[in-house]
Amino acid sequence: MSETLTRILRRDKPKAEIIENMTRSFFKNTSGDEAVISIKPHKMTRSGQQNKLYHAIVDQVRVETRNTKKAIKVHCQTEFLDTRIEEVAKKQRLVLKSTTELNTKEMSIFLDDVIAWVENDLGITLNLPDNWRELVG
Repeated sequence: MSETLTRILRRDKPKAEIIENMTRSFFKNTSGDEAVISIKPHKMTRSGQQNKLYHAIVDQVRVETRNTKKAIKVHCQTEFLDTRIEEVAKKQRLVLKSTTELNTKEMSIFLDDVIAWVENDLGITLNLPDNWRELVG
């Protein structure tokens, strides 16, 4: 069994006990004899609620348009997120930015753009949760 433990460490808080407890827990719950510890800057990415809202929107558009989820997501990525061209094997390739790279503010703007596109351009009335405005700021 492979287990990944994640914890946010703060500069002004004690860390030694947290790391010791995580290490102890890891070895208690796995059969492995080794572990890798990696520390990286914390990036506030899209929230779980924003992610859930996006997938609910994509599902509704999929039903109404009979497109695949992938096609809808790629359309939204190319329409509403930055893209770039990279050369791969001597051929120009379009590289799409993933929504997983967005922080919560960027995801709010993206969701607002997607909702406007669905309702205004496609004419689809979305069934959104009551708190959806809080998620798109």
